[in-house]
Amino acid sequence: MTASMPSMPLQVPTEPFIDGDASAHLEELINGTLPSVDVVPELGTGVDVELVGPHLRLSGTIGLGRFRRLSDLVNHHDGLIGLRNATILRRNGTATRVTAPTIWVSPAEVTLIGELSGGTPPEAPPEFRIRKDPLDLVFVTPGHTLTGQVHIVEGGQFAAFIESNDPQFIALSEARTRSRADRRIIARYTFALLNRRHIVATMVLAPEMARGRTVL
Repeated sequence: MTASMPSMPLQVPTEPFIDGDASAHLEELINGTLPSVDVVPELGTGVDVELVGPHLRLSGTIGLGRFRRLSDLVNHHDGLIGLRNATILRRNGTATRVTAPTIWVSPAEVTLIGELSGGTPPEAPPEFRIRKDPLDLVFVTPGHTLTGQVHIVEGGQFAAFIESNDPQFIALSEARTRSRADRRIIARYTFALLNRRHIVATMVLAPEMARGRTVL
């Protein structure tokens, strides 16, 4: 016969850091008031975005330079990408005190790039347009579960599309994400780019799963 052990109260951490959330650690490094961020914009179009990784979330502007679309820039860029007027965000999307005129980010470590403008990417000229079919998918990444709509070439096979290594970032429409570290944290983007190298698993959205409402 074994004696029952008395229940112990849960120990609540007293330190402010959230496991796996780099924003709290970065904010801890700040002493005093930071100067306001006001950078002269570069020539060319700038796109307001959020960059989301497993342990870091930030917002700012990416200059497209000679490229017409954000997807063209990201998928044809070598090295780090400069994010102007950047702000480090907490996991739930609220801004921290950490800002910088420019933060350089490795796209290989970014799971999702979400456009904040709410607009749609410019269409290609008619002679370059390819007919595509929409397909609703569920994705699991190291830090999130996502739903979104991809477009594959008309008559193409989904397996060939998803098994390919190119392009590195997949275009998603009506993307919705849920943090795996905190299921209460949900984000929505009209247009986003998903790093296919961060995809742990994916499947076609089942009929009983409502796109835009349900994330695993």
